[in-house]
Amino acid sequence: MDNFEYNFELLKATRLSKKISAQSIATDLCLAERQIISIEENSAQYFPSKSLKYTSLKKYIAALGLKNEDVIFNFNEVDPTPSLLKKP
Repeated sequence: MDNFEYNFELLKATRLSKKISAQSIATDLCLAERQIISIEENSAQYFPSKSLKYTSLKKYIAALGLKNEDVIFNFNEVDPTPSLLKKP
């Protein structure tokens, strides 16, 4: 899988509507604030791999109370998580 697409605008809008700061949610997810902003801007910056960004994105989606399917386009068709990290 080369790329995955997601509704990054929905993430930022949801966070702002819940009045959660980027720093606060970053701390809760053990990420850097710049990584949260990078996800919200659909940037690959600050992530050493697509798999790490994808995993962080899924954590962020869950923290906002959203569903993966509502944010990640073609979620059921795309999963860049390395097979060794997947639960059997």
